[in-house]
Amino acid sequence: MSDLITASKYCDSVFDGTHDTPKPVEAGRLLITSKHISGGKLDVSTAYMISEKDYCSIQKRSSVSQWDILFSMIGSVGEVYLEKNDNITYAIKNIGVFSCKDEYRAKWLYYYLLSPSAKNHIIRYLNGAVQKFLPLGALRSFPVIPFNDDKKILVGVLENIDRKIEINRGLSLALVEMSKSIYDYWFMQFNFPISTELAIALGDSTLEGRPYKTSGGKMVDHPTQKRKIPEGWLVKRLDELAKVKAGGDRPALFSTKITDTFSIPIYSNGIDDEGLYGYTTEATINSPSVTISARGSIGYTVLRMKPFTPIIRLIVVTPRIPNSIQYVYEYIKSMGHSKSGSVQQQLTAPLVSSMKILEPSRYVLEKYAEVTTPITREIEIIKEENVKLSELRDWLLPMLMNGQVTVK
Repeated sequence: MSDLITASKYCDSVFDGTHDTPKPVEAGRLLITSKHISGGKLDVSTAYMISEKDYCSIQKRSSVSQWDILFSMIGSVGEVYLEKNDNITYAIKNIGVFSCKDEYRAKWLYYYLLSPSAKNHIIRYLNGAVQKFLPLGALRSFPVIPFNDDKKILVGVLENIDRKIEINRGLSLALVEMSKSIYDYWFMQFNFPISTELAIALGDSTLEGRPYKTSGGKMVDHPTQKRKIPEGWLVKRLDELAKVKAGGDRPALFSTKITDTFSIPIYSNGIDDEGLYGYTTEATINSPSVTISARGSIGYTVLRMKPFTPIIRLIVVTPRIPNSIQYVYEYIKSMGHSKSGSVQQQLTAPLVSSMKILEPSRYVLEKYAEVTTPITREIEIIKEENVKLSELRDWLLPMLMNGQVTVK
């Protein structure tokens, strides 16, 4: 590996955010902390606002600029985020900043901080520490591989892989929104297509395929739904239409990396990588199912089409009725989730089991599956491609960093 230099010599400056705790306000500027950095992204959904006065005070010593790298100093130490925007309106607390003032130097450092060499340095530093914390002095002395213009090509290779991953994520999100729009039209507005049998029963064959409610389909009041629902539809408990169970203990045979032997994903709660915990040898769920985070990211819902093993903090819903998986998934996503627990709020299998769900006709479920299954299949293909791209990037990263692989 190339000779290393300290981050303070590599960067224009290395600094950290405020150590104070400004009071929250209803309207103001966002305050970002280490917990808001995860998986190379900045998630501000749980960040709170601070006053303009507190914001300006923090900015005097800790102003983030374009091409700065934010580094989580506490908690999940070593999470990084590269700020590509030129208009930054947030302040930072308990976050380290590697400020390079140059796009390619910043990108090289960003990828280096993701490499095993950098991660191992962090592990060695934290080993035995009571509190997982990397102080400012340790950031300034962080060993870094120097940058030169030849490394721009290496940065480009890694950046192209990440760009493709982001394009795929955008496509996947668009497909998810398409699927949700169809669900809303069919099951919220009740404009599913009228069947041949229903058109004949209504005495007008031209109604076949037309939207139910806007074509005059009969709606009836339901006492618990507090709204009108299509005639003939029922309201049932979720566990009447699906099996509901909580995840179990972590399997004894377990790996953090996928291999020929360890190829079955293990899922727990969490949003990053859809709660991927690791891999095992056998699946405990072999049918398409819906999982719901029971703690932490409570209510986070994922459609899982392939065999997997769920563990604690995850609830699994497996439909009993054919062609209903996409419907059950969208229905659960659209519902609010009750929580229990006096110390830490959580979802439980009994609470999820008691959720009320509309049971459409079998015809509607079959037609909905026909329309949405190709969309679901395409989303799964994109997910698989992104997994392979991520594996390729992670395989290339250390070799590009230490010179084992060169690009011309």
